[in-house]
Amino acid sequence: MDPLTPIPTPAAQRWREFRIQALPVLTFIAAIAAIAVLWQRYVFPSNIVAQVDAETADVITTQAGTIQDLRVERFQQVAKGDVLAIINPGDTNLLAATLHAVETDLAVLQERVDSGEMRAGQNYENARLTYLEQLAQLQVSRVNAKLTEVEFNMQKELFTGDTPLVASNKYLIALYKWQAALTNVIEMEKFLAEKEKTLPRLRAENSNSVTMINEAIAAQKMVLSITASNIIIRSPIDGMITSVSNHIGSRVMPGASICTISSTKPERIIAYMRPPITQLPKAGDTLEVRSRSFKRQTAVTTIVQVGSQMEPISPALAVITGTSKIDFGLPFEISLPPKMRLLPGEVVDIIYEPKH
Repeated sequence: MDPLTPIPTPAAQRWREFRIQALPVLTFIAAIAAIAVLWQRYVFPSNIVAQVDAETADVITTQAGTIQDLRVERFQQVAKGDVLAIINPGDTNLLAATLHAVETDLAVLQERVDSGEMRAGQNYENARLTYLEQLAQLQVSRVNAKLTEVEFNMQKELFTGDTPLVASNKYLIALYKWQAALTNVIEMEKFLAEKEKTLPRLRAENSNSVTMINEAIAAQKMVLSITASNIIIRSPIDGMITSVSNHIGSRVMPGASICTISSTKPERIIAYMRPPITQLPKAGDTLEVRSRSFKRQTAVTTIVQVGSQMEPISPALAVITGTSKIDFGLPFEISLPPKMRLLPGEVVDIIYEPKH
């Protein structure tokens, strides 16, 4: 008897058995592999967050006035030193009245300076004439000292001879007169020598006072000139205008914002390590920086500086948990990898394994 021919299994039945028996296992294995890849490439410890530091400059005015000319608009590129705006300091009539009042005060001050200079000159001349008069008196005192010396020598010869021809009291009177005249000359010479030193100093002090007052007047005039002229606002950094706070014709007060400039060239990365911190990062430690773009950029760089205290984390990186309204972390600076093209303000991932 011939064996029976096997009945062929339909393809649908084979596919059904494959779906029931093999497909779940393969799906599970694929899911595990995908999770492993995602974990390795995209999932990082949540205790370290980092952002490319964005340098910004808020341009303000230091004086009140009206914006006469505004030369920038949003997204415009500017260079350091470029003119951003011109501000008119204020009401022309009020400014003219203020200038007139200040100029009047300066004129009065100048008059006082001239009067003081004249008085100082008169005081110097009086002191000089008094010195010359006292110098003449010194010459007279010297002559008198010579006369008393001659008289003393005559009395001395008459008194000290073999037979004294004058009384001792006359000899002593002549001696005392000569000593008094000599002492007067010596003391007057000392006094006039000191006075001679003070005369140039007195003249120099008067001259210095006048010079300082004149410099003060010149400085006030310069301030008036600057106040009367338009205020030119210039860019402090290279970058892009990210916001414009006022418009032409707007009245601004001191401290009012004109615009905000953001740098287009990042220079560093600021990272925060959230608590609990098992080991503090140190300057010089290496770590890996990864961008969050679809095609991830990675680079190895180093820590430049580490902060000394916990600080509020940047709002772009903060994660508010529980009842806390502020997220704190230990800040540290990371050098920007030169080959990575990162934008200011871009959030990056950090892989850091501290050395034990």
